[in-house]
Amino acid sequence: MRGTPTDQAEAALQQLAEQFSHWRQSRRTPYGPRIPDALWTEAVGLVQFLPLTQVAKALHLKPHALKRRSGIAPSPVPPPARALPFVEVSLGAHRPATTEVEIQRPDGTRLRITYSETAPALAALVQAFLESR
Repeated sequence: MRGTPTDQAEAALQQLAEQFSHWRQSRRTPYGPRIPDALWTEAVGLVQFLPLTQVAKALHLKPHALKRRSGIAPSPVPPPARALPFVEVSLGAHRPATTEVEIQRPDGTRLRITYSETAPALAALVQAFLESR
């Protein structure tokens, strides 16, 4: 009984991985000669039966290099989105921003001030609160 084409391709991938490993070990330097065309041809042939990422990972190849060698067209780039026109949103009546200040003395007494002025004169009030006992 013969295996499925995928099983046969995975067995061939295993053998090719061993050939790549042997080739890498036989080089004198890590940046020695380029991968022989025969190995590339076999790797490209396996891409027809197995996912490119699986083949690249098993053979320790860069996926984009294998993709380029196999002639697989790059994924189409989607067209840029149309720029939408500017839409101004009105919130209605403008409410002034409010600020809250809360101060607590060591005895636990708290003072909370809520105001909407940009710079109220709080220094004297805060000093009087903190000094009174």
